[in-house]
Amino acid sequence: MSRSFAVVLLVCLGLGLAQAQFSLGVAYAEAPSPRPTWEGLLFGPAPEGYRGLAISARLLAWSVPWALVGSSLGLLSENPAQRSFWLTNAIWASVNSGIALVGLLGPEPEKAYLRDLLYLNAGLDLLYIAGGIYLALRPEARSQGAGWAIVLQGTWLLLFDLFNALALEGG
Repeated sequence: MSRSFAVVLLVCLGLGLAQAQFSLGVAYAEAPSPRPTWEGLLFGPAPEGYRGLAISARLLAWSVPWALVGSSLGLLSENPAQRSFWLTNAIWASVNSGIALVGLLGPEPEKAYLRDLLYLNAGLDLLYIAGGIYLALRPEARSQGAGWAIVLQGTWLLLFDLFNALALEGG
């Protein structure tokens, strides 16, 4: 399981770095003002012209701790349901970290495109939650642990995506 986790993490990081090669110059050339600080990206309203960057930074701030805590607790747990719960959280968070890194390294997307992408993701989040509930109601302890982890991560992502999409509706 830890080998799979490492492979997923490396693939996500590789995708982010691969895209960055082609887009870093564009991202900085089109920037309307100096790049905001991490504090400016993480807290308060997303800076104008850096909404995608702020969303990516906030996703990374959520997912990295989950990946670290989930993998640690999952590997230490002897209970199959708890082990599955924590390791599934770690894998889910690692994929989200990779997605966030691609967003941090890529160009700033158009506001309408970003909003539509967030709404699409919210629809997918509903499917994740439904799949997680299905797994959580299975009789196997490993399925239950993984299912509840998917419900937790999917619910948070649904709220995150909807909140950010609705914030892009105005102004």
